[in-house]
Amino acid sequence: MDQIKIGKFIASQRKEHGLTQSQLAEKLGITDKAVSKWETGKSLPDLSLFTPLCSLLDITLNELLLGEVIPDECLKEKSNQVLFDVISGLLGNDKGYIPCLVNNEIVLQLKNVKKIYDEADAKTVAINGISFEVAKGSFVGIMGASGSGKSTLLNMIATIDKPSSGTVKIDGQDVSGLTEEKLADFRRQHLGFIFQEYNLLDTLTIYENIALALTIKEAPKKEIQATVKKLAAALNITDILQKFPYEVSGGQRQRCACARAIVANPSLILADEPTGALDSHSAKQLLETLVMFRQDYHATILMVTHDAFSASYCDRIFFLKDGEIKTYLDRGEKNKQDFFADILDVMAKIAEDSSYVS
Repeated sequence: MDQIKIGKFIASQRKEHGLTQSQLAEKLGITDKAVSKWETGKSLPDLSLFTPLCSLLDITLNELLLGEVIPDECLKEKSNQVLFDVISGLLGNDKGYIPCLVNNEIVLQLKNVKKIYDEADAKTVAINGISFEVAKGSFVGIMGASGSGKSTLLNMIATIDKPSSGTVKIDGQDVSGLTEEKLADFRRQHLGFIFQEYNLLDTLTIYENIALALTIKEAPKKEIQATVKKLAAALNITDILQKFPYEVSGGQRQRCACARAIVANPSLILADEPTGALDSHSAKQLLETLVMFRQDYHATILMVTHDAFSASYCDRIFFLKDGEIKTYLDRGEKNKQDFFADILDVMAKIAEDSSYVS
């Protein structure tokens, strides 16, 4: 797909319908900045916005993805072209990778976890009795729409928040009973983080941002240098190590964040909507980096996302709605095309039927 062409097409159709960027953003429930990024070719709309966007602009999905109005006589030919471009260009045709789980070791275990907020006379159940396990060396996704409980669940796993009941165990240790001082040390020793907005320190160079976790651990200087240089080479960011975060692209900043997350060899890497601020090319690079971490470094990754494309890179996906896990999918040996189709099918069923559980 031609991202710049699609952006110009969205802009022309928006203007044809007499809408400003702000008006279109308001109707879609997003920011003006997001619309601006589409129209300048810096990013594509999320999959969840395809249908409402097409409806507002009175275009078909094929026209949106092709970036032009399709005459009736060319509909079949152009539709096939769009389908081929989407499947081949974005998803590829590689088969699933079944990770070699190290002695079936469980890195993360949640058991009947609940989170209830008491506000005045009302109680809000944000997370309702969630239980699952994540094995060492796996890449697991948690999918859900806004308000499904993804952030609340991630905060408890990240030890930022505590469950109202139930247990969260990381490397066999129940983290809910640790003091704040011990939690801070536990996070440094066991967890790596990748955020949507990078969270790099602008006063440190890319090298210093990556090395920070090892510096805090008081690792030898030569070990830090060797580890950072090896990771930078693997992520193709060697030439920007001495630059500051504000001097490099968003994709490069996110690859720096990835290196920072894994440099200290954490037990678990938590990725919170890591592709949210990236264009489609950089998003694909990032997801391939996470897969490489899992395959080459035996990293264990838990990624929260609402995006089916990002989720198609995972080994297993848990689908969250109203604070509960409705179902899950295992990729197995399926290629990303088939897995992507399965994900969309489950998402549609969950959206249509609030009681759907498989």
